[in-house]
Amino acid sequence: MNKNEQDMIRKIKEKSEQVPVPKALEPRQIEAKLAGKKKKVWTPARIGGLVAACLVLIVGVMVCQNYFKMEDATRDDKIAGSDVTISDSTKVESAAEYKDVYAYLEKYKKDQERDSAYTSSWARSLNDIRVDESAESKASGDAAQNIEESSTAAADTGMASGSYSETNVRQEGVDEGDTAKTDGTYLYVLKDKSNQIAIIDTRDNRMKQTATITVEDVSEIQEMYLDIERNQLIAVCDGYVGGKWNDDDYDYGYGQRANTTAVTYDISDRENPKEVGRVSQSGYYNSSRIADGYLYLFSDYYVTLDGITAKNPKSYIPLVNDNLIEETDICLPSISKADMYSIITSVSLENPDETAHSKALLADGGNLYVSNDNIYFYENVWQYSGKDVTTIRKVSYESGKLTAGAQCKIDGYINDSFSIDEYDGYLRVVVTDGDTNSVYVLNQELKETGSIKGLAEDERVYSARFMGKAGYFVTFKETDPLFSVDLSDPKNPKIIGALKIPGFSDYLHPYGKNKLLGIGMNVDEKTMSTDGVKLTMFDISDPENVKEEQTYVIENVYYTDVSYDYKAALVDAEKNLIGFAADSEGGREYYTFSYDEKQGFTCTMHEEINGNNMRITRGIYIEDMLYVIQGNIIEAYSLKDFKKVDDIIL
Repeated sequence: MNKNEQDMIRKIKEKSEQVPVPKALEPRQIEAKLAGKKKKVWTPARIGGLVAACLVLIVGVMVCQNYFKMEDATRDDKIAGSDVTISDSTKVESAAEYKDVYAYLEKYKKDQERDSAYTSSWARSLNDIRVDESAESKASGDAAQNIEESSTAAADTGMASGSYSETNVRQEGVDEGDTAKTDGTYLYVLKDKSNQIAIIDTRDNRMKQTATITVEDVSEIQEMYLDIERNQLIAVCDGYVGGKWNDDDYDYGYGQRANTTAVTYDISDRENPKEVGRVSQSGYYNSSRIADGYLYLFSDYYVTLDGITAKNPKSYIPLVNDNLIEETDICLPSISKADMYSIITSVSLENPDETAHSKALLADGGNLYVSNDNIYFYENVWQYSGKDVTTIRKVSYESGKLTAGAQCKIDGYINDSFSIDEYDGYLRVVVTDGDTNSVYVLNQELKETGSIKGLAEDERVYSARFMGKAGYFVTFKETDPLFSVDLSDPKNPKIIGALKIPGFSDYLHPYGKNKLLGIGMNVDEKTMSTDGVKLTMFDISDPENVKEEQTYVIENVYYTDVSYDYKAALVDAEKNLIGFAADSEGGREYYTFSYDEKQGFTCTMHEEINGNNMRITRGIYIEDMLYVIQGNIIEAYSLKDFKKVDDIIL
């Protein structure tokens, strides 16, 4: 696949993400329809094929609709084909009153009505599901509903004092949720029935389920946290809340809207967990973090432009714990086209039944990176002129207090959250900009202090990793250049090394002193096709002369979860353990490796994974036991000889 094809797929994906999935194709509806049929193993590759087919269908419909309107569109430069206007303001602007927000949305609504490329109806069903009393709608709804069904001493909790793995996170010191966790003695696993969490006792190297947490009044649990200090488990969930959202006299004023909920349980008694707190906010769950004793909850709330009314703020303002977000806590967008909110709410771990603060950023859809002090919300704005622009907004956090600060725009688009990083008060960003790539250094006001432009022509960024005053990033077209960047002088960043090797790494991870692990794909230099998963250990002791110290290719393996979900990587240099799941024509297996500078990578285990493949595999270790978790099946292996010791079906 050449760069133009890659860029085309990326832009199609970005545009298709703005198109709501029809209700009949939502995962819960599909799962309901399959519930009574013969079971079939769905690998991530098969799921990807289905998603790709849906994207082609959606884009095809959009193209057909737009084709017949194209002639009219060319007569009006204010409609389809016009670039998004981006503000030059360097400060995030907050609303003074709700009417400021309404005025913006009403203007955008009118713009959409004359925009031949997109209409407001595309967004209508995203989080405003109309009540339909037809037999077909009722039947599908019933099917979906059927799917969902005091401090203690450490000695009393059964927590281990030895070693155990934690979730692989983006930022050291900032915890992230996951579908499986451990406290060193117990495993906590999200079950296939996705409103339930199983608690499994692993003592004596034998697994025993001690309890099941069933979270009521939610659709599904997305992730969970363990607060070991307070003996608490936090389940972060998606769901829907019903109500009348506008003042229209018609039935469609009623409906259900997406809602994100965080439910906290006291797990001092592992056999009898008790709910101790619950908070909620509008929108679909996006992500979350725990830092400085607070849970930070992120959700995406889509506004139904057809239903907004000036006299009823509830028709266009999101809710937190059933209360409207304060006017001054709503941040207006820096772009001319935005009809959704990215909502941030902080919750004290000491008081899990109440929220501390909230912000709502009116946006068009983006991603986030959370440092130890700030939240950066970045949006890729694709322009019809072909230019990619990224907007960045900064919200600082401290003890639950959220403060909107600076904003900026830079040319190009950000690959993922590893391509943006804060260090010593500066934000470093790697972007792909058209046919080249750039590095930017921004100060606390998000003003550029230094940059490098025009890098790696006709290639794009595949992965990046910042490590203190140095940065490393991988681009790819025919070979895999690993660039090293000296960032010690924020005013004068420099490329100091470039190592070119076959294939590419789409995930980079520090591995002990002066080592950088790369996980990606090997590429046949003759056919330029991928032929297996490639592990690379880079020697970065001399950033000006980075070396490919050792490589290992898992032949005929075409997919690894790590490429798309960094939490799927189990990497512990002190334990000399690298683990992840991968797919091949023979099925799905879990691989573990050790590493030695002279001997290179040694594959210590590759075992078939059993279980429901709809959820990404997790590997967790406790002391010398490895637990491979796939849906309702957990398999235990000894890390001494990698033989299977135990298994359990939840």
